[in-house]
Amino acid sequence: MRQALIFLQSQLNSDAIETKRQIQFLGLIGGYARMLHDFTLAQQALTSAIELSELVGDRRLETANRIRLAHVYQWRQDYAMSEKLFEEAIANCQCDPDLAYYLDFAYQHIGKCKFDQQQYEAARHYFEAALSLRRSKGDPSLIDSTQLAIDTVNRHISTSQHRL
Repeated sequence: MRQALIFLQSQLNSDAIETKRQIQFLGLIGGYARMLHDFTLAQQALTSAIELSELVGDRRLETANRIRLAHVYQWRQDYAMSEKLFEEAIANCQCDPDLAYYLDFAYQHIGKCKFDQQQYEAARHYFEAALSLRRSKGDPSLIDSTQLAIDTVNRHISTSQHRL
């Protein structure tokens, strides 16, 4: 993954790179850097991707990278900023049919953010919203992922109720 990150960064230095390709590379750099726990690089790359997306008017790339950036803040445990970005992405997806594709991802990830904060009822709410959309999409891997999240949160809710 580190080698992929180095390769992608080297590609950004090319004079011939188109802006949309640059945005895609920055998004990948942000994702890989997050997984490698290089949150500073991830934040820089994704912020640049969002700014370039706004500059060229590509709301789809902007939304995808906003969700990725929110995920970085979640991993940093900056939940307030993470939720702010997820909520902005959700609002944009609900208002713009061209962005609706990303809504289930935004719901799934804000659900994970709530789960990380042990806000299990809120997490379940978002996972159920994601599941409804994912069933419409018909992608079994996305459906299974969300069902697993719901099952996990239900176990946590059940366990915490038994403790009372």
